[in-house]
Amino acid sequence: MSFLYLSALALGLSVAVPLILHLRRRQTDRRVSFPALRYLSRAEDARSRSLAASDLLLLAVRIGLLIALALAAAGPLIGRGGARDHEPTDLALIVDNSASVGRLDENRILFESLVELARSALAAARPEDRVWLFPTVGEPLAAGVAAGRAAPALGQLRPTDGAADLAAVVARAAAALPADGGRRREIQLLSDLQASALRTDPAAASDAAPLVAYAPRPPDEPNGALVDVELTGGTTAPSGTGHGVIVRSARTGPAAPPDPPDGAAAEADIRLELDGRLAGAARAPWGASAILGLPELGPGLHEGRLEVNPAGARADDLRYFAIRVVPPPAVRFHGDANGFVGLGIETLRDGGRLGAGGNGAVAVVDGDVSVGAPWEGAETVIFVPPADPVDLAAFNQGLASVGIAWQARVDAGSGDLGLAEPEAAFSLSGVRVRQRYLLRTTGGGSAADTALLRTEDGEPWLIRTDSDDRMALILASPLTATASDLPAHPAMVPFLEALLVHWSHLATWPFADFDAGRPLTLPEWAGEVESPDGTVRAVEGGAQFTPLRAGVYAVRGTGSDGAVAETHFAANVPEEEADPTPMGRRELEELFAGRPVFTAGPDASAWEDGIFRARRGRDMAPWLIALALALIGIELYLATPGRSRRPSADGEGSEVTSGASN
Repeated sequence: MSFLYLSALALGLSVAVPLILHLRRRQTDRRVSFPALRYLSRAEDARSRSLAASDLLLLAVRIGLLIALALAAAGPLIGRGGARDHEPTDLALIVDNSASVGRLDENRILFESLVELARSALAAARPEDRVWLFPTVGEPLAAGVAAGRAAPALGQLRPTDGAADLAAVVARAAAALPADGGRRREIQLLSDLQASALRTDPAAASDAAPLVAYAPRPPDEPNGALVDVELTGGTTAPSGTGHGVIVRSARTGPAAPPDPPDGAAAEADIRLELDGRLAGAARAPWGASAILGLPELGPGLHEGRLEVNPAGARADDLRYFAIRVVPPPAVRFHGDANGFVGLGIETLRDGGRLGAGGNGAVAVVDGDVSVGAPWEGAETVIFVPPADPVDLAAFNQGLASVGIAWQARVDAGSGDLGLAEPEAAFSLSGVRVRQRYLLRTTGGGSAADTALLRTEDGEPWLIRTDSDDRMALILASPLTATASDLPAHPAMVPFLEALLVHWSHLATWPFADFDAGRPLTLPEWAGEVESPDGTVRAVEGGAQFTPLRAGVYAVRGTGSDGAVAETHFAANVPEEEADPTPMGRRELEELFAGRPVFTAGPDASAWEDGIFRARRGRDMAPWLIALALALIGIELYLATPGRSRRPSADGEGSEVTSGASN
């Protein structure tokens, strides 16, 4: 037992008052004449016994009353107490709203269960507590407010299709709690404890705030999901040619059997919708990729989605994509028609993926820039450096004449290098670079310049930049068999198509799809964004925007030429959200080393018993006050003058004396 106000126990000394009064009691009986002495003697004895018992009982009641009041004033605390019986606490409450909590938990969405447990934590908070409320995806909802103000903020929390980073959000919550020394600090984490949700290595805890993590029931069924979609022609593709999508599924989770006994359950049924209409279907084993062809698409913006039969969480059963179809670009080539670049362009043209030659919108300059200006009128110019370093000065002069603030310089020690994988629908695995120039800015480079490809040592190998009124792409190596393996590699023709279409001026933002819940940078001309649910939000060009739900978003604004511009982009559930495998307590303790870690759950009672670790016992003052009120009633009854004191049944107890006790 402990006391909130130990000094109040001094009030217990007041029990001496009734004791002193009792010991100093004076008998003031009056004697009256009565002839029958026998009756007088009996009545006097009965009266004495009655008064003695009544006085002792009254004394005990008064002493008990004073003791009860003294204890109540001292604030006695007994046992560990409930969740509400805790010391003043600064609470960081973290609620998981990532895509993985969309699974069922005993016929209920897990996210709803987590919110209900968060409400129980707020209900257990005391008036002197302060609350910080954090979702795992999104900005904080409350900071240093009373529980009554945090509850409405919790009601605004919505599930998202993003991925959680538990280590990062716990670190942010710990940093938000003030270290004033006079209050307890605690972090409560309501999550599915998804193992893949720890994308950031936790830093060593610099504070002693304990972490109480909810331990939900593990999923009782495997989670089937579509984890990746790839457009064979990229997000910008020429019309008149066949296109398709490559989609990959996964079946994950602790309940996923390695080989399902049911043959049908071992395969995923995938459906393709394009512009709101069913466009195809495929069946493939879980974990494998399926290719679905797209119908012929006319120029313009198109959007689609892929869907698999529900299994586990619902959000990752869908995968969205957006594609812009453009007319096949006309390409003007300046170089050796029998070289690798010239032959590759002819191959694309024969396949209908490029328009007829002539004054094309895309110009390719392969090495020799000494004759005229072959890029006049082109909106995109692709510069391939010469194989002979002697011609490098003329090449750099050509770059400067177009207003490009980049130069190629001889690299004497590059050696044999590989290329980093591009964000495109082809792979450069196995391509080795033996001759490379160093691409260096001359000081007028733009922040919008992009290194589309790099060698494995980090040097840029393909630069995209804007110059004057056109876009320019600059390679760091000649496209010859001696300079690299690319000309003889199967990726050569797809690489050329990426240069001419996907990385040229034809490919407007975005150049790839995005993960939901992660910020992206909008194009400079953006003025508004329309979400999949039809909500329109005004934005600033070049600002950060976070798509919280999966789907296709529309970006609208005014281009640099004053014309209305519009593009679409797709946001999807991050791949890591597909695996619901939870972490164990030992893993949590290892990950948050230096911080006390406790787990509670899966029942609501276990959660309430585990939160607010700094408890002070159950307050017994209300019970003592109730006891004091009862004793007051008894004391009033016993001390009431003139209470009935009837003689005994034989009539021999008649009063013959009268008096009072002081």
